[in-house]
Amino acid sequence: MKNPILILFFLLFWVGTQGQNVNTIDSIPSKGLVLTNGWKWHEGDNHEWADPEFDDSDWKIIDPTQDVNAIPQLSRKGYGWFRTTIEFSPLVAQKLTTLQISQSVASEVYINGILARKIGNIDAKRGIIQAANIFHNNSIGLPYSVSYPFVQIAVRVAYERNSFYNRVGFNKNHCFRATLIETENAPKSQAYQRQQSDYGWFQVGVFFILTFLHLSFFSLYRTQRANLYFSGTTLALGIAFFCIPLSFEFVETLSLYFIVEFIQTLSFPIAYLFLIRAIYEIYHQKTGILFWLIVVFGAVIMLSLFTPYSLGSIWAELGTELLMTAEVIRVTVVALRKHLPGARLIMIGMGISLVMFMLFYFDLLLAYYGFSPLFPQGFGGILTYQIAVLCVPLSISLYLAISFSQTNKVLIEKLQENNTLTQKTLQQEQERQQLLEAQNETLERQVRERTSQLEQSLEELKAAQNQLIQKEKMASLGELTAGIAHEIQNPLNFVNNFAELSVELIDELKEETHIEGVGAEILADISQNLGKINHHGKRASSIVKGMLEHSRMGTGERQPTDINALCDEYLRLSFHGMRAKDKAFNADFQIHLDPTLSKINVVPQDLGRVLLNLFNNAFYAVHQRNTVETLHATSLQPAGFKPTVSVQTKRLANAVEIQVSDNGGGIPNDILPKIFQPFFTTKPTGEGTGLGLSLSYDIITKGHDGTLAVESMEGQGTTFTIKLPLDKSS
Repeated sequence: MKNPILILFFLLFWVGTQGQNVNTIDSIPSKGLVLTNGWKWHEGDNHEWADPEFDDSDWKIIDPTQDVNAIPQLSRKGYGWFRTTIEFSPLVAQKLTTLQISQSVASEVYINGILARKIGNIDAKRGIIQAANIFHNNSIGLPYSVSYPFVQIAVRVAYERNSFYNRVGFNKNHCFRATLIETENAPKSQAYQRQQSDYGWFQVGVFFILTFLHLSFFSLYRTQRANLYFSGTTLALGIAFFCIPLSFEFVETLSLYFIVEFIQTLSFPIAYLFLIRAIYEIYHQKTGILFWLIVVFGAVIMLSLFTPYSLGSIWAELGTELLMTAEVIRVTVVALRKHLPGARLIMIGMGISLVMFMLFYFDLLLAYYGFSPLFPQGFGGILTYQIAVLCVPLSISLYLAISFSQTNKVLIEKLQENNTLTQKTLQQEQERQQLLEAQNETLERQVRERTSQLEQSLEELKAAQNQLIQKEKMASLGELTAGIAHEIQNPLNFVNNFAELSVELIDELKEETHIEGVGAEILADISQNLGKINHHGKRASSIVKGMLEHSRMGTGERQPTDINALCDEYLRLSFHGMRAKDKAFNADFQIHLDPTLSKINVVPQDLGRVLLNLFNNAFYAVHQRNTVETLHATSLQPAGFKPTVSVQTKRLANAVEIQVSDNGGGIPNDILPKIFQPFFTTKPTGEGTGLGLSLSYDIITKGHDGTLAVESMEGQGTTFTIKLPLDKSS
């Protein structure tokens, strides 16, 4: 049995509503039903108007969803009330329903006389009114009953005086909009705003990452200022898209929403201004009067047409973006005609962006004027806008990244080339310093001795001498030495020939005349003197021959050579040569060759000459020590010395090493630094020219870019070490 008290209340309520305008709800669409009919309005403020039994028959019938400035007397008096009564059909009354409220005023919503929700802030005592953000949907669950299907709604609204309300434009800031929706479909109705908020966060992340990336590019390569301007573009776009989730999720008051909306609307043209500057910088175009006209036009149209959530704001944003996009396209077309790099990539991005923007704004205008949009509300329209916004920044970012990568690659290559040239220059400078050390000492003495008038001339002379290359110096020295040697060789040949001829004539004279006594002794002395003249003439001839070899320019070509075979061949050649000169000569030789050693590029004749000289010196040293040991040997203490010469080859990381060792008497430490000087020899007078090691040192260091070093311990032996650099292909 039904409760009689509830029946009585229903009857009283039904009687009270007979004089009121009742909004009958027969069905509710899945997206909700906007309550535009059945509302009554009265300006002023009286809390008794929230009573369900209050008689509002003399109130004005009104649509509360119209612009806030169109509500009669609201902006002047500041307060007013909306009232309506909803009657649910039996089918609708069986379902849970929710009232979703969106407004641009502050309000208090009463359901059946009971305060259900305060939206915004109304403090009449202190005169404080804060309107709610228009995009915040506040939900109120409605009571339901199959037996009592009436719901009375009273809304107290307060107007926040703000200069934005008084702007000239096609405003669509609805005063109060109540949407009736089934409770189970309420979350779906906010899906579009959630999608916009999510895509806004996505855009913020993309543009802030691009900002950091291009600021990093600019800090590494400051001459490419396009990265700085483009980072301004991405930063402004990031701020603009940050305003979307900010206005949907965090901003609660209408005034703060206006500020966020203004920042968002202003950020887009600022981003495009930076974009134009970046394009100018990429194509090396100066900022002219056209750019500043666009700036002035954009500022005027933005400030004159901006009104949040209005058609004027749409035209302001669309007009400035299209104008600036047209300028970017114009500059890019000029660059395409000039075949500048990156113009095609940027033009493709601009073309796609322009098409997508036109589709998006055309779809937005269709929906604004009540036509069916091209894309359904939700993913399609948002995706179109996302593509339109991202195409241009991504295409320019891709071009700048490629340009930065290419620039960095070129710089690395130039740095490597510079390092290689520096190393070669240092190596050549070291070689020149070694060869000119003696001359520099002389020049320094001359600088100290000369007067101040000659100092500048001396500096110029030093600079000229430092610029001479090694081959020119060696060529000049070689020509001088060869000329002197040839001039000396001719007289020496006459001396040697006439000495030999005179000896033969004396011998014939002795045979023919049979001279005896003092005459015979004199002829013998003359013959002996002529023999000495011939001996020393030949020695001088060998010195001249050594000078000619020392001054000879190496014209031999390098060719792949088996170092092991070369060492073995010249060691045996030296040994047999020593045996041919002195039958009493005897020594052992050892060969230790690296089997992994491959052929290297050398001049085999020159390297063979070096090896032969080192082997001859080694055999000479062990022979001399063996002779001394034999002379001092006795029957009680026989000679235990065994003369030995060895050669060893070894492959190093970047070179081939050849060591020639002997166990001879060694070289004293005081003369060891002079061993490679021309005409310096440790052999007795008449047995060496002093040019062999000097010639060998020049062949190894200057002819083959290698090193020749000596280590010796007096009384134990000597080791000469040759290091020849390997080719990269070896």
